[in-house]
Amino acid sequence: SAIIQKNIRLFLNHKFIKLLFLLLLSINISHAKELKKVTLQLSWFDQFQFAGYYMAKEKGYYEEFGLDVTILPFKYGLNIPKDVSKEKIDFSIGRETLILDKSKYDIVALYALFQSTPLILLTTKSSGIKTINDFTGKNIMTTIDDAGEVSLKAMIQSHKVNITELNFLKHTHNLNDLLNKKTDIISAYISKAPFILKQKDIKYTIFDPKKFGFDMYSDFLFTSDKLIKKDPILVHNMKKASLKGWEYAYSNIKESATLIVEKYNSSKLSKEELIYEANELKKLSYYNTKELGLIKKEKIQRVYDLYNIMGLVKEKIDINSFLIDKLDTNTLNYTKKEINYIKYKKNISMCVITDSLPYGGIKDNEFVGFIADYMKEIEKKIKIPLKTIVTVSWFESLNKAMKKECDILSSAVINKERKEYFNFTKDYFSLSYVLITKNDITFIDDLSTLSNIKISVTKGYAILDILKRKYPKIEFIEVDNTNNALKKVFDSEYFAHVDTIAISWYLLQKQFSSKLKISGKLDIKSKISIAVRNDDQILFNILNKAVESISDSKRDELLQKWVSIEYKDKIDYKILAEILFVISILFIFLLYKQSILNNKNKNLNFELEIKKKELEKANIELENKVRVQIIKNEKKNKILAQQSKKAALGEMIANIAHQWRQPLNNINLLVHFLRDNYTNKNFSQQDVNSNVHDIYLQINYMSKVIDDFREFFKPSSKEEDFDLNIAVEKTMNLISAQYSKYNIQIIKDINEIKLITFENELMQVLINIFNNAKDELLNNESSKRFIFISAIKEESKIIIKIRDNAGGINDEIISKIFDPYFTTKDESKGTGIGLYMSELIISKHMNGTISVNNEEFIYKGEKYLGAEFTIILNIER
Repeated sequence: SAIIQKNIRLFLNHKFIKLLFLLLLSINISHAKELKKVTLQLSWFDQFQFAGYYMAKEKGYYEEFGLDVTILPFKYGLNIPKDVSKEKIDFSIGRETLILDKSKYDIVALYALFQSTPLILLTTKSSGIKTINDFTGKNIMTTIDDAGEVSLKAMIQSHKVNITELNFLKHTHNLNDLLNKKTDIISAYISKAPFILKQKDIKYTIFDPKKFGFDMYSDFLFTSDKLIKKDPILVHNMKKASLKGWEYAYSNIKESATLIVEKYNSSKLSKEELIYEANELKKLSYYNTKELGLIKKEKIQRVYDLYNIMGLVKEKIDINSFLIDKLDTNTLNYTKKEINYIKYKKNISMCVITDSLPYGGIKDNEFVGFIADYMKEIEKKIKIPLKTIVTVSWFESLNKAMKKECDILSSAVINKERKEYFNFTKDYFSLSYVLITKNDITFIDDLSTLSNIKISVTKGYAILDILKRKYPKIEFIEVDNTNNALKKVFDSEYFAHVDTIAISWYLLQKQFSSKLKISGKLDIKSKISIAVRNDDQILFNILNKAVESISDSKRDELLQKWVSIEYKDKIDYKILAEILFVISILFIFLLYKQSILNNKNKNLNFELEIKKKELEKANIELENKVRVQIIKNEKKNKILAQQSKKAALGEMIANIAHQWRQPLNNINLLVHFLRDNYTNKNFSQQDVNSNVHDIYLQINYMSKVIDDFREFFKPSSKEEDFDLNIAVEKTMNLISAQYSKYNIQIIKDINEIKLITFENELMQVLINIFNNAKDELLNNESSKRFIFISAIKEESKIIIKIRDNAGGINDEIISKIFDPYFTTKDESKGTGIGLYMSELIISKHMNGTISVNNEEFIYKGEKYLGAEFTIILNIER
């Protein structure tokens, strides 16, 4: 043993070994530094409120975006905005008051996770407190006196309750103080306290600010302006990876809750408690939106105005500097080593295959296709020429790259085997796969229903291993060439071929349009990255930064150029000749038929002349009758139109009341503020003018609301040229207040579409359909209530579709819903003229059609059934 130890010491003392050891150590250190170290400070103790950040770390999303994130636990006494501003912390989560911190610190909000604050006031039923007016003289445990919960303060003061008449207690964050009657009211999170009370079988009352018009953003992800200027790509990646983590957390609530219990549970929460919290927070994150992390300047301005009204804004805040619309990721932040590499690197060799269009291929000795265009953008970013090495197959490209005969593969899928040879950049594209068969094969929804057949897959595709594991009863055969594989499918040697959807569509259009077809879509996707030889770490770093700097919109623009190409390379003259032959036969047949009719017509002419005079007389009498009936119908339709407008008027008045609620509350607060402070010596004339100006702004907003509603009720005397998207926005503005009250989301998917017709009448139709959907959704017990509206332009027509998830219309009555006075509602709720008038407006006034069907659809992974109205209008009148 002593001899062995002595030899080891001598071995380690050898200069060469020392040098080698230090070299290996430096290599390991350099690899460890590849991920950028980032700190994220939590704003409270561990709970589901931070699940998205936990999952982004655990699922490798931060690492995927080149980040090594350390999540810092919360502790009392921190001044987080100050620490972020001074760059002691890189990122943190801020509550609704973050905007006030902007006046003191150099901070910027990247997104708002909660569209409405989770903060509420809570009382027990036994307290006897039923309304906010009952608060007077009661004990309230909250931090309301230091403006930390301004939404609660605004909610209370808007009901003319004097804050000074409440007995404030220091918040212990212990719900038992409410149960033990130490306080009458307590501020809490809607995602936590109600669960505890339900567990204890205690009945409670919630006072939620958003129900009173005070919906404040909360849980901002924020950073410093300095970090944004220093490293915009890092900030951009942190935002993207965090949102990706949140999407995963909300889609996998049970898994996320389990992780928190096992690894992030300093608060000792149960899994059931975390799941309850998750579902409540998810509602707040998607409150009136389908976009996670949405933050609107107009809403921030409203929040700022509220703070101003409450007298909490000490210094003017620039709203524009608090938000950031788009991070500038075009300037790549290279290290000195990377700059030198770019300076001396002559070119980067890239293996490409000859025929893989529309993704990539060689045409006229040039690399073309979506990936070719994408790599040209990369080339512009890194300023190193790309040299193409052409191969005949993907398998050959892969082998050459493994042997270091080329530096990169422009499009590769990560798998375990390839990681031994390559480093992979962040993925920039996702491939979907389809099944190509002969024309006589019916649509195949699930490959697992097939067995004992041969399906070909291009050699070297990473998807092959997945297919073999997932479908063991199918024999998958590797092929070098897709064209040859498709020929074998046509010859029935193979049952089908699997390939990407764009390549499949391209080849079918180009060579196999009348022979083969797409018969199924596989539920498998592959993420495409640039594969970089793993002995060139600097090149990988440079390319990864370049990939991260290209926006999704730019990538989509490049892709659209190739996937929307109309392939006109070849014309099948045989088919054309057959079509012309059939047309010729039909033409000869029609000529023959016409000649027979001409002979018959000669004999009929004499008889027709005799009856012509009789018909003329009858026509005059009929015209008089029709004229009288038309006048009656016009009067009837005018009465129905008036009734329909009056029916809508009730809804509109409710909407006006709802939209006026917050500005009226604000005016009320301003008046009380003036009343309470006008005798104060420190209250200057400038303060008075400022408050009066704020009142003027609120009144001006209310006036605009009235103008919008008045515009809707104006009769349309002539057709107008307008944008459909704007008309739909105006319609949604008229009704949104009432719909948000019932937690109904209206989801719009309309681009700019111009048309000429009666705008107000079209808006009336939309409101009628929306209101019918709303009524059905309210009868539906589901907490998820959606109305979707979309529109597309097809040649000379505009197709508008409106659908809901209310369960559909009964088959027995669906054919009657456009009949006058037909209704399924109580007499007090429905007249049965709304949809009748809608049909009349579309068909008679706009020369279009309207129809309805029950449709099943999938939204966010869940299956729904609902009514779908389809309106078709002609662009050319």
